[in-house]
Order: sequence, then structure tokens, then C-alpha cells
Amino acid sequence: MNMRESLKKNQLIYQVYALYKAKLEEKRANAELKFYRKQAQKQGINALENDMLTLALRERLKKRGIEPCPKKKGGLHIFLAYNLENWEVILQNVLSRFGEVTEFEFRNRGFECNSSDWLRQRDRMNREMFNSFFDSNSKKHIDVFVGYLSGHNTDPMTLRKIGETGAVIFNFCLDDKLKFRSVKIGGRWSGPAAIVREVDLNLTNAIDCRIKYAREGGLALFWPQAADPIMHKPYEEPFLYDVSFVGQRYGWRSHLISTLRKRGIDVSVFGKGWDSGELSDDNMIKLYSKSRINLGFAGVSRSNKLMCLKGRDFEVTMSGGFYLTQHHPELSLVYDVGREIVTYRDAGDCAGKIKYFLAHPEEAQDIRTRGRERALRDHTWEKRFESIFEMAGIIEPAISDNICVSSQK
Repeated sequence: MNMRESLKKNQLIYQVYALYKAKLEEKRANAELKFYRKQAQKQGINALENDMLTLALRERLKKRGIEPCPKKKGGLHIFLAYNLENWEVILQNVLSRFGEVTEFEFRNRGFECNSSDWLRQRDRMNREMFNSFFDSNSKKHIDVFVGYLSGHNTDPMTLRKIGETGAVIFNFCLDDKLKFRSVKIGGRWSGPAAIVREVDLNLTNAIDCRIKYAREGGLALFWPQAADPIMHKPYEEPFLYDVSFVGQRYGWRSHLISTLRKRGIDVSVFGKGWDSGELSDDNMIKLYSKSRINLGFAGVSRSNKLMCLKGRDFEVTMSGGFYLTQHHPELSLVYDVGREIVTYRDAGDCAGKIKYFLAHPEEAQDIRTRGRERALRDHTWEKRFESIFEMAGIIEPAISDNICVSSQK
């Protein structure tokens, strides 16, 4: 048993340890954001958005010799590079709706990014990734490179060589509040900061972090997670749980669960680190329908103050579940808080809202309905990718009669 597991056995000691680590993470994240904001201000750099960002992206592509003729949806050739942990399984399925997908998934090829000899593996993995891209591109031109990559696994020179073929490069990061630069491994930052300049459009789920990308010489779009209605759907299941949570046990989560239980609230928990163990994807989605209230957490790593959007924020609502999660400002960018989802500010507020909505099932059902409608309208993975492909001019808008001649130097 390692030290962390030993600490978890003693709840009080574990909470003190988690609080200490959270303070360090918050301090590091706040210092990094302050540094980037100060540097950007000194240099007159702003994070572009809307039409200005689209124009800047088109100009970047033009300078690289890429003036794409929009193809019909379904006509693209896409190269997808990522490491499959859990939810990423959805990426290939969604991208296949835009055309042919060539996949490069690290783990299936024998590369373990968290292994002790990763530095020895990393260069070989990059060679294999480029060779796979080159071979596929030689058979049929690759229009788009989509990556879920960072400096930890990807050499910026690999992306530069890929970009020289004329592929438009997108890369997304879902943890850049805490790990934009992160630590240096093998001479470069292990976060996305290492590869920003070689990406045509960086995709971030944290709106404040766009300035980090801009300061590093890249373009960044606020691009939160999403869900897929084919996978994330309601089930005709009777309610079996008053309150449930599915997700890994760490940080503040066990403290809140314990506090709610002490207040007489029956909370069922599933996932890595909890006694009930993990659920399959199918059973997790069914759980959303079986639960009167689905609990969410917004904390980054161990922190209860450093928060970001989560995949669960979209998967629960699209699956027709009632969603109660930690309050933070970015939620209001994607939901009408209070009408489509409900938020809590602390343990007492959480307990109070749970008891209220358990006692008012009609109001809870109205929120379920509105949350699902919003998720289906605005928060599908297909819409997310459609928006960036249209933004780069590589697929036709939903309604278009334009005829053009492709130019690629």
C-alpha cells in the first residue's frame, strides 16, 4: 500500500493532506495566470474572439499556404492523435461523421505515458505518429489533424512537420488552469504550452486561459466539453437513488459526501477509490436516469476553489438527469443556472438544495427537461467540431451554395 492509499484510510489526516496540496496547486495556478496576464499587458497582447479570431485563423492558414475549399460534411480525411483513458472513446465515433478517420492512439500501440521510462519511449512514439500520418497522407490527403496532446507526449517539431503537409492542426486541452506549463520533462514543458505555436487553433475549456495561449504565440478558442446524444440518452428506469455521484475519489469530494451523509442524505457513490467501485460507461449513463439528483464537483485536482467545466456537466443533462454541481462563473457561459442546472456554493447549500428538490419533484423534472433541451441544442460533440471546421473554412456551412477552387501551395 502506497503513502496516498495509507492516508486515505485515515479520513482526518487525508483531509489535512489534501487541503495542503490544494493550497499549493491554487498558489501555482494563480501565479501562472497572473504572470501571463502581466506579460500580455506589457506586450499589448489580447486573446482574440469571435470574428477577429476567425480572421486571425484564416490569415495564419494563408501564411502557411493553406486556402481550403470547404468540403461537404463527410468528405474530410481526419487524423486523430490521443491517449485513450475513458471518455475519449467517443472522439473517433463523432469525427467519423465528418469523413474518414485515421486514428493514432498511444496506449493501443504500446506507449504508456505515465511509465517510468517514458522519456525513452517518447521519441519513438513521435516517430511512429509522424510515420503513421505520412503513410496515411500519401494515400489520401489529410485535411485535418485533431490532437488531445501536450508537451508531455508530443515534440513540437513533429507537429511542425505535420503542418508542412497542409493539414489544419487543432489541439485541445481540458486541464490548462493547473497544467498549462506544468513541469519540465526532458527539456520542455509537459503541458500544452510546449506545442502552442505549432497548432493552428488551440481549444481550451477555460476562458481565462486563452491569454496564456496568446502570450505563447498561439490562437485559442473557448471550447468546453460536450456529450453525444447517441451515447448519452435517457433511459426508462425507475428512480433507485436519491442522490448519486460517479467519479474518482480525491480532494474535497469525500469530505462533501461524508458531510451530506451526516446530515441524513443518502448519497450513493461510484468510481475509482470508492467502496462501490467503478461503473461501465453504459451503467454510468443509466445511473443518471436512476438518480433523482446527480451530484457534480467542479474542483481542479484537489482544490475546492480552482474550478473548471467538466465532461459530466454535459453528459448528465444530455442523459436527462437532474444536475446539481459546484457553482463557478464558467457554468453561466453554457447554461441558464437555476433553470437548466442547479448549483451549490458549500456543503450546507448543497444539503439544502438536495432536500428541497427531493421534496419538489415537479420542479426537478422541469429542470431535467430544460437541461436536456439545452444540451441537445448547444452542447453536442458534433456541434463542437462542426463549429471549428467551419471556422477554419474546411467544411461547408450548414447552408451554402458556394463553389470554389482549392488552393494549397
